[in-house]
Amino acid sequence: MKTPAIAVSLAHTCLAACAGVATISLLAACGVDRPYARWNDVAPDPKPAGVAIVPESEEGEIGHDMGPPPYEYWRITGEPVPGWDTTPGAGLGGYTDRDSPFRWQFLGPKPIEGEYWSNFNNCGGRVVGIAPHPVDPDIVYIATASGGIWKTIDGGDHWDPLTDSLPSLNHGAIALEPQDPTHVYIATGEYETGSVGDGIFKSVDSGQNWTRIATAANVGPRVSAMAISPRNPSVIHVTGSSGYFYTVNGGTNWTTVIGTSCSALKMDPSNPSIIYVARRSVGIYKTLNSGGTMQLLTGGLPTTGFDRIVMDISPSNPQVLYAAFLRGGNVVNTYKTVDGGVNWTLLSAVPNFCSAQCWYDAYIRVHPLDENRIFLGGVDPRYAVGGIMRSDNGGATWREVSQGGDGVHPDHHFLAFGANNILWEGNDGGVVKSTDGGLTWTNKNSTLAATQMYHVAVHPRFPERILAGTQDNGTPERSANQLNWPNLQTGDGGFSAYDWTNTTRRYTTYVYLTLYRWENDRERDISGPWNFDAVNFIAPFVLDPNAPATVVAGTERVWRTTNSTSDNPDWNAISTNEVAGGGTLNAVAVANGNSSIIYSGSSRGDVWVTTNATAPTPTWTDRSTGLGGGPISNISINPYGANNVFVGSYSTTGGRIFRTDNYGFTWRNVTGTLPAGAAVRALAIDYRYSPPIMYVGSGSGVYVSLDAGATWTKNDNTFPNVNVGGFDLNPVNNILTVGTYGRGVWRTPLVVPAPCIGDYNRDGGVDGADIESFFLDWQQGFPEADLNQDGGVDGGDIETFFLAWEAGC
Repeated sequence: MKTPAIAVSLAHTCLAACAGVATISLLAACGVDRPYARWNDVAPDPKPAGVAIVPESEEGEIGHDMGPPPYEYWRITGEPVPGWDTTPGAGLGGYTDRDSPFRWQFLGPKPIEGEYWSNFNNCGGRVVGIAPHPVDPDIVYIATASGGIWKTIDGGDHWDPLTDSLPSLNHGAIALEPQDPTHVYIATGEYETGSVGDGIFKSVDSGQNWTRIATAANVGPRVSAMAISPRNPSVIHVTGSSGYFYTVNGGTNWTTVIGTSCSALKMDPSNPSIIYVARRSVGIYKTLNSGGTMQLLTGGLPTTGFDRIVMDISPSNPQVLYAAFLRGGNVVNTYKTVDGGVNWTLLSAVPNFCSAQCWYDAYIRVHPLDENRIFLGGVDPRYAVGGIMRSDNGGATWREVSQGGDGVHPDHHFLAFGANNILWEGNDGGVVKSTDGGLTWTNKNSTLAATQMYHVAVHPRFPERILAGTQDNGTPERSANQLNWPNLQTGDGGFSAYDWTNTTRRYTTYVYLTLYRWENDRERDISGPWNFDAVNFIAPFVLDPNAPATVVAGTERVWRTTNSTSDNPDWNAISTNEVAGGGTLNAVAVANGNSSIIYSGSSRGDVWVTTNATAPTPTWTDRSTGLGGGPISNISINPYGANNVFVGSYSTTGGRIFRTDNYGFTWRNVTGTLPAGAAVRALAIDYRYSPPIMYVGSGSGVYVSLDAGATWTKNDNTFPNVNVGGFDLNPVNNILTVGTYGRGVWRTPLVVPAPCIGDYNRDGGVDGADIESFFLDWQQGFPEADLNQDGGVDGGDIETFFLAWEAGC
C-alpha cells in the first residue's frame, strides 16, 4: 500500500526535505500531486466513487481502495500442483525430474535496488514468517508469502531457496522443532491474503528434503499459526482459515477442535498442554489439556466489534499475554493479562499501530527475557501511525523504531528473536535484522529473490529490457543482462508496456489503473477520467500494435486514446459497461494490422468484440456464448488473422482455454488434458505452427501443449512451482519471459515442435507437392531425406515418409 510513481531523483529530494513528516503523506508534504494518504486518519483521500471493492469475505476481510491486493484477489491466490506426490518417479511428483522442453534461466530481480520505501535500499519480496536457529545466530529460515522457504547460514548475507519443488510456494507459518532445530515445519497458504496452500510439510535435514504431514483437507487451505510441543514433537497445533487442529502422532491423524477461522495460536512454553487460540470475531480460548476442552476467556475482553486478533505470550513469564483486537483497518483495543487470561487490562496507550490495514499486517511480539518489552508491527510511520513500535514498560508508553539504520520497508508481518537476541523482521520488502533491540536495522535482501510480479513486459526490440509490476516493490526495470534491477516506479506496479518506436518511452501503472508515461526517468500521469468506473486492483491496458501512441485500457468499460504521447491525452470510453457484465475487465486486446478490432474479457466470463473501434460510436457484440463461464484471464489474437483468437479462464476445472476462428461467433474448447486444478492465469500462443503451441501459466508452474491440448507437459524442477503472474512471448527472439508471483522473472527459449514429416516442403499442407520434394531429395541422397534417422537414404525413408504422409503429418 504505497505511493504511486515518483521519479527517484524527486524522491531523494523529498526524503531530505521532509524528514520527520508523520501524520500526512511524506510525498504530499513534498508536493507530489498524488500523495499516498488514502488511509491516513488525519487527512484521508476519499475513495473514488464507483471503485470496485471486495465485499466482506468468509475471512471477514473488508475491501479497500489502495494498498495490498484484496483478499483472495484472483492474481494472488494460486493453486497447488495437481496430483503432486513426493514418491520418486510419481508423475508430477515433487522430487521427480520430469522430461521438459523448457530451458529455464532466472533473470532476477535479485534484488530490486533503490526502492523508495526501503529508504533506497534493496527489496527481495514479501516475508511473512521467520524461524531463527535457537543457538547459531547465522542460521535463519524465512517463509516468503508466495516464493517458498529460504535459508541463510551467514546471517542473511546469502539466501537459498529450499522448496521450489513443493506443490505450493504460498506460506502462512514456519517453525523449528524445539528439541532438534534441524527439523523444520512449514505451513502453506497465507491466512491474511487468502492465497491457497496444500498442507503442512516437514524436513528432518535442515530443509533439504520434505514430507507432507498434513493435507489441506486436514488443516485447511490457509494457515495462520503453528506450535510444536517442546516435550513431544509429535504433538503439533495449527490454526487457520478452517479452524484449530492438532495431532498427537506427528500428522498421521488430525483432530478438529474449532471449525471456524482462527487467526492466532500461542503455546505456554512452560506447559505445552496450555494453548491459547484466537477465534475470529469470537474471542480468545484457552485449553489446559492440549485442545481436549476449550474455555472462552472473558474477564474484560470484548465479545463483539472485532474480527482478527493478534497475540503473544511472554516466554519469561507465561502468565503474561498481550492481545490486540482488530477490525478491518483499525485497532479496536489492546489488552494484557498477568494471570494466564483470567483477567485482562485495557492498554489505553497503544496507538492505532496497524491503521489502516490491520487485516493485512499486524503483530505483537514479547521479548524472550523481558515480559515488559513488547514490539508491535503495523504500517509505516511516514504516512500512517507506526511501522515497528516498542514499549519497555508493559505497554504504558511507546516509541517508533522502524526507521533507524537502513530503515525498514512498510507493511510489517512478522518479528522473531534469534540467538543472541537478534531481531529478525519480515515485511513487504523482505527481511531486516537488528542487533540492538530494534533501534537500528540492517537490510538483508541483497540475495533474496521472492518478488511477486503481477505482470511482465519485454521490449520487442531489445529483449534484455524488461519491466515487471510488483506487489509493493514498485516496477523495477532491467536494462542489461544482470540480476539486480533498479526500481523505476515505487509502490504497487501493474501492467507495463514499451513504445517500440521510442527507446526511452514506456508506460507503467499503479493500482486501479493509474497510468504513467515515462520519458527516460521522468514520469507523467496520463490516467483517463475513469474515477467513477468499477476497476480491477491490477487493471489491464495495451498499446495498439499498429500505433504506439494509441492506448486501450479496461475498467468496466473499454477506454481509448490516440494521443498518449501528449501532455494531456484525450480519452474516450468506446464501450458501455455492458461489456463487463456487471463485473470488471480483466483483459483487452487489439488486432495486429487492424486497430478497429478489439476484444475484451471480463471477470464475469464475458467476451465482447468490436470491429469498428475507430468509428465515432463503436458497436460491440457479445461473443460469450460457448465459453465456459469462468472469469476471463487472457485474450490472444493471432497476428496473422484477427478472426483466430484464444481466451483463457482462471477457473480450475472444466473448459479453461477456448479458440475461435470466426471472431467469437463459435468457440471450441481446446483445454484438452490440462489437469483439473490448474487455472489459466497466463496464456501465450505461438501462432507460427499448426496447431499453434499453447503455453499456460498456472498457480503452480508452466505447461505447454504442442498438439492442441491433447497432451500437456509441465515445467521440470529447474523452474519453481510458483504462481505465474504473466507471460511475454517474443517469436522474433524466440523467447518466452515469465513473471511469477513470488519468484521473480524467468526466461526460456520457445518450444520448437518436431517437424511434420508428411509436410516435407514445409508449406503448411500435406499434399502431392511434398511427394515431389521428398523424391527429388531422396534420389540425390540428400541428408534431409534420411527421415528415419538411421544414417542412410534408402527404402526405409520412403516407408517413413508415406506412413507420415498418409496420416497427414
